[in-house]
Amino acid sequence: MTFDIVDRQATYALSQRFGLDANPWRMLPRLITSYDYLKQSDVFEQFRAACHLPVGSPHLPWDLLIVDEVHNLTPAPFGEESDAARMLRLLAPWFEHKLFLTATPHNRHTRSFTGLLEALDPVRFTRTSEPLTTSERTRVEEVVVRRLKSEINAVTNPPRFGSRTLREVCSHLDTAERGLADAYQAFRARLYALIASAPRRKQHAGAFRMVEING
Repeated sequence: MTFDIVDRQATYALSQRFGLDANPWRMLPRLITSYDYLKQSDVFEQFRAACHLPVGSPHLPWDLLIVDEVHNLTPAPFGEESDAARMLRLLAPWFEHKLFLTATPHNRHTRSFTGLLEALDPVRFTRTSEPLTTSERTRVEEVVVRRLKSEINAVTNPPRFGSRTLREVCSHLDTAERGLADAYQAFRARLYALIASAPRRKQHAGAFRMVEING
């Protein structure tokens, strides 16, 4: 199965061959593109123009969306979403099936995780900052497949990944050090609570400062 790469150069080549109105999203059946390219306003508008179907059609414009490194399109835990996350939210409803791939753990924020789940399957999931309920966790298991390196090694010969040897490293904190660590954790928790309760226009700046604090 072959795919065509869509970027600025490929789009220009098509326009040179077929005319200025040539739209690669309408002309090519299987495409690969970067989300940094697709999120540009003129490019996304060209894509959107190729997504029209006859009124009453039971089909969506596209069959399958595969997003690699999807953690880069995760909605922000605080404040406004990034251009890439906004693009995914607008893009996803035009596809019948979706496959999101990543080997990077999510950022531990429920709002970010459920935002991706909502883009993947808006029938099952809605973005929320509240902890997942038991029924929501069950639905997550229906759509999320996790594979550990040890599980892959168990079914490949030779193993795809090298083995690791873990050894215990003892670390002892004295009373003053434990007090400092506890105080720092309480300080971070308090800052997160203040950011979450701040007006939306201030949440983005607060989240940025937390990145500085966390080092």
